[in-house]
Amino acid sequence: MTAVPGTALAGPLAAEARGRYASLIDALLRDGQAELAAQCADLAVAQGFWTNRQQRPVEFVAGGSTEPVYDAADFWFVAHLEANYDRIRAELNAVTDPGGRGFRPVEEPLLDAGRWDQVVLYEAGARQHRACELFPLLTEVIEQIPEATTLGPGVVTLSWLHPGAHIVPHCGRTNAQLRVHLGLRVPDGTSLRVGDRALAWTEGRCLVFDDSFEHEVWHRGSEPRVVLLLDVLYPDLDAGQRERLLARRGSAEDRIAAYLTAHDLTRIEADERGAVLRPAPGVDSLVRRYLAELGVRAVELVDGRPRFEYG
Repeated sequence: MTAVPGTALAGPLAAEARGRYASLIDALLRDGQAELAAQCADLAVAQGFWTNRQQRPVEFVAGGSTEPVYDAADFWFVAHLEANYDRIRAELNAVTDPGGRGFRPVEEPLLDAGRWDQVVLYEAGARQHRACELFPLLTEVIEQIPEATTLGPGVVTLSWLHPGAHIVPHCGRTNAQLRVHLGLRVPDGTSLRVGDRALAWTEGRCLVFDDSFEHEVWHRGSEPRVVLLLDVLYPDLDAGQRERLLARRGSAEDRIAAYLTAHDLTRIEADERGAVLRPAPGVDSLVRRYLAELGVRAVELVDGRPRFEYG
């Protein structure tokens, strides 16, 4: 493969390479190895997999976004959201316990300190009915923005970040969409970096940025920060690109099947202790062999160390 200067390589092999580079860079950043991560990003750019060391989507769409931050005034729905801020905030003011209003912890490698909760109202164009019932006023407002709901490429969520939280540097999956934040509760001490741009939320105002650029969030304040988050397609995509991107969103069943396949699982269920995952036959036999060799019936990871159960 040979890249044309200023463009990114296309095709399945290029996408796989970007995914592997992205995983390595993310691991280095989580480990605090920012210089090594930058060197890897520079190498990927030199080889034509990306065009900017700060913008590292696994899916790089020709004609997609190439800027980290956009003027919010250029998007019609920003005025709509800001005009309805008081109504949305009044509904949010009734929430003192996020867990009691549908928020669930975001437990993933992106969070290296603190706590982060969210409630998802729309995902890949699908309405999450229980969440929408919990926030009827907010739902009324967002459902007047089809670009984010029925025609949305990603999610509409309420994001509740607790004091002391830090979301490590990372890049979104695609440059075919933009992310919108409406500040709802914005205490002192919260900040956001997108690329080389330092940003701050303001209550009642929107930020619009491309999350395929490296971004990072800090909460050094003492009160929760809450934003409304919406994903919309990049507006300069042509009609064919938009149609293809929306057509492949798939149903919830499709996304679950893809998750099970990607993680070599055949079944997921929940019991009183949490989720139980059943691996595919090859993984199952490997795990059983390891346990038999150790003479244990179960193993649990506690503070980074295995805890064995015998008998």
